[in-house]
Amino acid sequence: MKFRHAFDVPTDIVREPGAKQVTIRRLIDTPDGADRFLMSLFELSENGATPPHFHDWEHEIYVLSGSLHVDLPAEGKHVPLKVGDVVFIPRGEQHGLATGPGETVRLLLVAPAERPPVRSVFLSEEPYEFDAAATEDSNR
Repeated sequence: MKFRHAFDVPTDIVREPGAKQVTIRRLIDTPDGADRFLMSLFELSENGATPPHFHDWEHEIYVLSGSLHVDLPAEGKHVPLKVGDVVFIPRGEQHGLATGPGETVRLLLVAPAERPPVRSVFLSEEPYEFDAAATEDSNR
């Protein structure tokens, strides 16, 4: 068994194509001995985004604080989410997450540890963006 506080876990910048102002803390990961499920804490600053993408595995999201919306490009929908909302994203479904002006969010994401051959398809050709000063200001 392993215990630790979430904010003792190092923060990494999400560097996927098109990501904007997103960090991840890998709370429970394979180096911890997880062989079925992984848990990550994502934070999106104001005007942050994970770009639309899809992959061969499902995952679940729970909104801890703040607000955001899930983009579903195949359906042309933007679904608003707030504290306490949960989302199940089936394998292969196009999705992205975004915050708008004045919005920040913290969310837990659970995904399988053993994934099919890794194939995340990002529907963006933009480079990732991350401004540490902007993130520090929004977390105050």
